[in-house]
Amino acid sequence: MALSRKKWNTIIILASAMMIAVLTFIDSKTTQLPAEAMPLFDSELPLKQLQINTQSFVNNQGLWQCSDDVLNCKQWVAAWENIAISALKTEPDHTSSAIKIILSIENIDQAQVWLLFAEEGLLQSPSFNWYQIPPSLRTDLLPIVNVQP
Repeated sequence: MALSRKKWNTIIILASAMMIAVLTFIDSKTTQLPAEAMPLFDSELPLKQLQINTQSFVNNQGLWQCSDDVLNCKQWVAAWENIAISALKTEPDHTSSAIKIILSIENIDQAQVWLLFAEEGLLQSPSFNWYQIPPSLRTDLLPIVNVQP
């Protein structure tokens, strides 16, 4: 049975409307933070410095300065300043390799070494507690490095 042009147009319009509804629903669910997500840093204990491998950023008198080879400095700093995490009760499955992160926090004398499992959005604290980073906050956690000298 052949469909008329009018029926095909109706099918295409309905399919498009359903696709828009599904994508809107998915977007609304992935951009919202989970209710249990808490900020890692706050006004009492703000982030002062972060280092991943040879790349780092530091707060010098209110101005953030990144390593010279970091191309996305503002986004990288903003991602870490605004990071929120949810505590996990058990060790989650992870297949990616750990990235060592050295964090310095205002009003805390000693730097902390955390492990980031970027692909899964997992953080492990120095006391071996596990935390999940919501998908909407994972995009800029790693620096984009200029490979040209």
